[in-house]
Amino acid sequence: KIASVHRCWCNTCMNTVLDPQIMAIHQAIGNLYNREASLIESNPTTSASINATSFLARQAILFADAALHLMEDVRQPLVPAVALMRTCLEARARANHIIAVAGDEREQRANEFLQLMKVGYDYYRAMVTQMMKDFANDLSKFLPRELQHLAAIKPLVENTDTSNLNALKSQYRKVNSNWTYGKVIGRDVNGQDMLLDPAWQKRSEAQPNQPGLYLSYTLYCAFLHSDPASLKLEPLLTPVGEAYTAVVAEVTAVLCFFTALGKDKDQELLNIKRNLIAFHVNEKILPSKNLPPL
Repeated sequence: KIASVHRCWCNTCMNTVLDPQIMAIHQAIGNLYNREASLIESNPTTSASINATSFLARQAILFADAALHLMEDVRQPLVPAVALMRTCLEARARANHIIAVAGDEREQRANEFLQLMKVGYDYYRAMVTQMMKDFANDLSKFLPRELQHLAAIKPLVENTDTSNLNALKSQYRKVNSNWTYGKVIGRDVNGQDMLLDPAWQKRSEAQPNQPGLYLSYTLYCAFLHSDPASLKLEPLLTPVGEAYTAVVAEVTAVLCFFTALGKDKDQELLNIKRNLIAFHVNEKILPSKNLPPL
């Protein structure tokens, strides 16, 4: 089910240390997404590309919004916020990968992505059930307070068929392997790195942003995975820079959604894109940032 998303960042509700121009764009793109999501919610579509890119645009907005919310608290480091933004960047990259092709190929690609919804759920359910089966006969693995529930749980898991666990695992890994971040951005296309290939860079309107967002993604991975390199990378983070990255990601994710809808020339979207292009992020960062030595 497609649902609207967004908390309010209007002037009445917003009291933020973040750049007001970039936050206005954030508010506008969320409102625009909600407009179309509400229409689809009231009149569902069978189009795989619309459903897939709507889900991905929603994910991008959700995680961008959460990251920006954390950035508002100047007492806190930027690390938790940018760790959240990795999901935002992944969603945007997957949406772009879907709309980078057209026609039947686009729908086939989107259908494959949507398979992960069912296969991923079935695999996780079977894996949890099998683990409970393995544990259920050994009371030492349970806390005393849990034993009273075991009598009710044990028949449920024992009567649930998990014989397809390995098959589900194999199916999930096969489908998921086509949707890794490296695959969808072009770092691994039949064994070749296409990210900076001129033809690849023209495959969609959102594609030219991808190399820069890839560098941000790589940076954010260090914080998400507790990489010790993050100690030296943290000084590279700035509130305006990371807020800008979050908004670029969500705007281009919504652009992909609107492309699937056939509404990429929507006037509100064009206005948002124009305002984003006009935002000179480097001028906002460099005068006030003492960058660490290389």
